[in-house]
Amino acid sequence: MVRMKSLALLAAPIGVALVVWSCDPQRSAVAPIIGTPLAHFHEFQCTPFKMTGGGRIDYPPGTAEKNPPASHRYETFGAHVMDQDGDCVADQGALEWVDHRPEMRVNGQPLNLHATEVTFAEVATDADCRDGAVHWGGKLRVQNTGQEGVDFVVWDCDDGEPGVSDGFAIAVDLVVNGEFYAVTCPESHAEPTCTLTGGNRQFHPTH
Repeated sequence: MVRMKSLALLAAPIGVALVVWSCDPQRSAVAPIIGTPLAHFHEFQCTPFKMTGGGRIDYPPGTAEKNPPASHRYETFGAHVMDQDGDCVADQGALEWVDHRPEMRVNGQPLNLHATEVTFAEVATDADCRDGAVHWGGKLRVQNTGQEGVDFVVWDCDDGEPGVSDGFAIAVDLVVNGEFYAVTCPESHAEPTCTLTGGNRQFHPTH
């Protein structure tokens, strides 16, 4: 039996309308519905795994090139997620996300998002990621304001070692400066993830 939880996001870069699916314990993985077609992250399966690591993204544009340091146009994060039972329900998960862009500052500080609950995690079987790809999400807190219970979704790509073509993307049900907050890269090889400019994502099958 599948239980649907809606998260309508108008993501600034690609204007997505996103529905996040969460599941009862005996569910199977269900792909999210995206407002505009994506090349990847359409097909999912429930299987035991964990994804670990952290990194940096220089978005925009979200390519493998770093922006000038003085611009502060980059994002940094640490994240891990685990589904031990292979039921698409996250057993463990954490996310700490900081957007250093000047225009994304909230209350005078870089936007800081901290996951408080990771509710679903499913392996993407069609993403162009050599070692593994995951779609996961849950609830977070906006550290700048103390706002709790904000829905978020992540697309996560381990594209081999040493991490130079790994990818990560996030969309949040949060309005920042008049737009729903998202860091997504529809032109990347593992759409909608943006290419890491530092760090590494590590996919670990556990079955």
